[in-house]
Amino acid sequence: MRTRTTLDKSRLDVLIYSHDGRGLGHVSRGVTLGMTFRRLFPNLKVLFVSGCKQTATLIGSCPLEWIKLPSYETLIIKGEAKGRIGDINIKNCYLGPARASMIESIILNFKPRCVLVDHEPLGKREELLPALKLTQGTDTTWLLGVRAVIGEVAGMSSELSKHIFKAHYHSLLWYGDDQILGSDAVHSVEAYFGTRPIVTGYISRFLEMKHWASYAAEKYAGTVAVPWLSETSLSFLESLSRALDEIGDRYGRWKIFTDIHELKNVAKNVIRRFEQNPHCVVENVSDQYLAALANSRVAIVYGGYNSLTDIMAANVPAVVIIRSVNDKEQEEHVNRIIQARGSLMAALAESDITWKKLHAALETQLRAKADGAREVQLNGSEIAARSIVDILGL
Repeated sequence: MRTRTTLDKSRLDVLIYSHDGRGLGHVSRGVTLGMTFRRLFPNLKVLFVSGCKQTATLIGSCPLEWIKLPSYETLIIKGEAKGRIGDINIKNCYLGPARASMIESIILNFKPRCVLVDHEPLGKREELLPALKLTQGTDTTWLLGVRAVIGEVAGMSSELSKHIFKAHYHSLLWYGDDQILGSDAVHSVEAYFGTRPIVTGYISRFLEMKHWASYAAEKYAGTVAVPWLSETSLSFLESLSRALDEIGDRYGRWKIFTDIHELKNVAKNVIRRFEQNPHCVVENVSDQYLAALANSRVAIVYGGYNSLTDIMAANVPAVVIIRSVNDKEQEEHVNRIIQARGSLMAALAESDITWKKLHAALETQLRAKADGAREVQLNGSEIAARSIVDILGL
């Protein structure tokens, strides 16, 4: 802990950087932490930086300022993320250096006292390297926050990544619950980076948003979140459509959040089937998702960090869909949480789903009771924010 200092009005206090992945886990953690800083420490100067297109939607009504970088675009091919040309029509190999220069410029102009990075010490494509070198020998403090289960991420296990962390980063925060995941999870993170992490608990945007918006909404049978499509997502959506047809209106209406534009481009017939079901409402991913989730009997989500913390915070029974991704992070994380939540969560592999399997899992979860689940540490955002303030002596 540092000696308390007088705030410098000419510079940024906390810059939060989350690289834009295929899902929303990285950016959601960063946004949630930014929102928590704005709530607990409103006098601090906080800025969020990412290339994620959905950032404004995630921030909602919170007065959190942010800067949009040109987005990386990826596809999942045989379980592995591959870059593709996005809306800017510039290949990622050229976009990376441009983003690196933009981040370096932001840090040069705002001179942050702290830079909090999510997940990868170098950024997704080493875009943080120029900024790290720029601040070497200055009083800018670099902090790294990592998700509960890291997975097999090549960019984190490289010798360069480990060297950069050791040379430039002050502390490590682990956004997980060791009572749920076990002490071995903490030890593996410690071995990974060679330093003891600060254990914060899960970062939950669901809980943080309660401070900024009301979750009052009509009741739903279920909420479904399909924020992006993988190789096998269309088959899953077809199975989901058939399963919801079979369930009918016995439990109420279903609300499905997805990228309607993307879905219409690749499978108009799938979205048409949902639109023809009088018990289904299809919407773009928006800030209405959490309100619907809070008022649903069941949830159907993918196994990303953000989705898992949402259903745990809402205490909603869920069917979790596991994508075929080579790093196995989602599969490992879901299996550990199921041990804690028991019957409140069921997992199905996206590549192996049939409408009958999905229908059976939904019927079971629709009858599940949200009682008796082990308590989960979900206030990690507050613990992380206070820990960072203590580290900086603010």
